Amino acid sequence: MKNMPLKNIHNEIWEDLKDGVKNTKSSFHFPVISTINKDGFPSSRTVVLRETNKKNKIISFNTDVRSNKWLEINNNNKVSVNIYDANKKTQIRIIGAATVNYKNKKWDSAWESTPKMSRECYSTPYSPSTVISKPDDIDINLNQIKTENYEKYKVNFGRVDIKIYSLDWLYLIHSGHRRAKFIYDKKISMVWMAP
Repeated sequence: MKNMPLKNIHNEIWEDLKDGVKNTKSSFHFPVISTINKDGFPSSRTVVLRETNKKNKIISFNTDVRSNKWLEINNNNKVSVNIYDANKKTQIRIIGAATVNYKNKKWDSAWESTPKMSRECYSTPYSPSTVISKPDDIDINLNQIKTENYEKYKVNFGRVDIKIYSLDWLYLIHSGHRRAKFIYDKKISMVWMAP
């Protein structure tokens, strides 16, 4: 395999992240975020990438403020994100610090750009991870809600921004894997690493 310049790899990562916001077929649309739960164990789940900001090195997603994820970020804002693109045979690992946005301008803006179908997720009377008697309890609740009522469920909605400290890129190829790391400090450090 020919070595691609680190700058090109870095730009491609951010292009893939940008594409992942709108392209639901992209592996970058569904990153896996890991937080630390109340018992000190890693807790991972898939989220939907909602926004990227290359200049400020931030990626964002929405979540229910009643979720364990929201509580865990409030208790310890250090997070990691993993994305694997099987077509490109590429893994991206992100280390960063999460900031929760609630009842502020970013929160308002994120809610306004959230489609009806996504707003439904915040209308359930049940907090995420609540034990329920049967799955269709959720369906019954959604069928009773009218579109004009979604605004009152905004209180359950939150926006999370992850300020990225580093990106770790791994390309899997039988002739020799390639790995690089991009560290964001006052300037970007780009280094090759052993896979």
